[in-house]
Amino acid sequence: MFRLFYIFCFSFVLFSHESIQQQSLPYTAGYRSSFRFHQTGNINLLISAPHGGTVMPYDVPDRTIGGCLRTSGLNAGECTWFFNDTCSDGNICNTTTVRDTQSDEFAENVANELNKTWGYKSYVIIGTWSRKKVDFNREIDEATLNHPEAIAAYQAYHAFINQTVNYIHNNYDTGLLIDIHGHGQGNYTMAGYLLSGQQLNQNDLNVLRVTTSIEPLCGTDRNECIRGQSSFGTILELNGLGIVYPSFANPKPGNREFLSGGFITRNYISRINAIQTELPNGIRTAANRVDNAKNYAQAIIDYMEMNNILRNATATV
Repeated sequence: MFRLFYIFCFSFVLFSHESIQQQSLPYTAGYRSSFRFHQTGNINLLISAPHGGTVMPYDVPDRTIGGCLRTSGLNAGECTWFFNDTCSDGNICNTTTVRDTQSDEFAENVANELNKTWGYKSYVIIGTWSRKKVDFNREIDEATLNHPEAIAAYQAYHAFINQTVNYIHNNYDTGLLIDIHGHGQGNYTMAGYLLSGQQLNQNDLNVLRVTTSIEPLCGTDRNECIRGQSSFGTILELNGLGIVYPSFANPKPGNREFLSGGFITRNYISRINAIQTELPNGIRTAANRVDNAKNYAQAIIDYMEMNNILRNATATV
């Protein structure tokens, strides 16, 4: 299954690094330890957490310099991304480098709870390099500033996702990719399906000419799958995880900051359902964050069962 992926990976096993965690699944280090992954899954679920890393490889330049909005030439009006570009003939394009604090620990604890309570071993991939060096949730040029080491790390991260998604698609026919992030905009969670806040503020989502990240689950009723009783936001709320936009109780984000989903959520939806969750500090960094991870794991199971997409290696489908 993952033969090609080992080109990018070391072959030794890593264990959890954070201070508050349950007994961990074993992890293997990816390219130059830029990420770690668990690949012996037995369920059609892939968990990704790209923005929790802190490792700062000395030979990879920071992504703070290199984006340039061209004012002339073939690329006029566009940002180009090269780590050695001084941008003397344009205007600086900013990159986002902030860490989603403890989103990596949270993702691990969700995976641990799935294994401990149900025996479900999800596929997991977690970024360990700092977002200042590579952003696994952007298009490759902006993500790496075209530095060869950042490119190698990025390609390895997505090689694992791509091959895992292919395996889930070919062996289970359906599945779920959960991309875990964090934000500091307020005490609410954002469930991202590639719909903007403005789009979610519409009364009828069925009239929108867009493709969501869970289109196979929506059928003819997008209102139900995005903010109805069977939506992920509603199920997160029912499991004690605070306010979620969108959900049955909180269908519209209004004028709040809303992040609809990034490259990981968008790139694989022809083969798998995908949801990005942006978790507030109160969920992922608080003293009760392990309990929150347990509730999040329960929400995943409830969601997959309610939408009839839960499959495991021992089940008869």
